[in-house]
Amino acid sequence: MAKPIEATPVLEGEDAFAFIAEMEKRGKVSKEEKDRIKADADLMRSMLTFAF
Repeated sequence: MAKPIEATPVLEGEDAFAFIAEMEKRGKVSKEEKDRIKADADLMRSMLTFAF
């Protein structure tokens, strides 16, 4: 039997500020990158031999 998933701790203080700063550093994903990811996902789906 699986163990229950514990609640994610809430970030406070310096940890919260560091997390927000790190998230703001990341840029938006370009359309080309989204298209590449979608194409890769479609390829992976086509390789699946089982049904969900």
